[in-house]
Amino acid sequence: MASFGGIVVQVIMKGLHIKTGSVNWFIPKVCDAVAVPPLVGMIIAGCLARNYLCKAYMDHYPEELSSWIRLICLSIILLRGGLELSFEGKGLTMVLLTLFPQMFEAAGAAIATKMIFPLFTWPLCFAHGFTLGAVSPAVVVPSMMLLHKAGYGVKAGIPTSMIAASSFDDIIAITAFGIFITVAMN
Repeated sequence: MASFGGIVVQVIMKGLHIKTGSVNWFIPKVCDAVAVPPLVGMIIAGCLARNYLCKAYMDHYPEELSSWIRLICLSIILLRGGLELSFEGKGLTMVLLTLFPQMFEAAGAAIATKMIFPLFTWPLCFAHGFTLGAVSPAVVVPSMMLLHKAGYGVKAGIPTSMIAASSFDDIIAITAFGIFITVAMN
């Protein structure tokens, strides 16, 4: 269903022209001003399918199967991103793009969490901040690969730098979350 939703959004945004024999199918594109990524259609179709179509067929996803599927999908996304990387002369840039936005976002979220929920301890607030500060590679990697294929920022290495920074950003977020949640629970 999610793939179907992505295809529908692509057809709506880009249009479709199919020629089969004597029949011409043409669907005009809806909008030129705003580009909606197919991921939006996938999310909407997945939500609709889960909440309206799947009630008759299943009560919940099998936990073991769904965790394996998520792990395989994340591995494929990170592998695709890793194959696009080159670190020639970008060491300091990677460190700065990875650490500073992550730390400031996590600290800001931790302060906001402490102000909203005063009973939370500071380690729990920072664990929450690192949870919110994690970048989704499922969104960043495919969009940066599209920019790379289109040639935007390739000379400066911007798409590859963003892919690397988002991957390392997740590693830092997962590690820091683990540390702060361990401190908070002990």
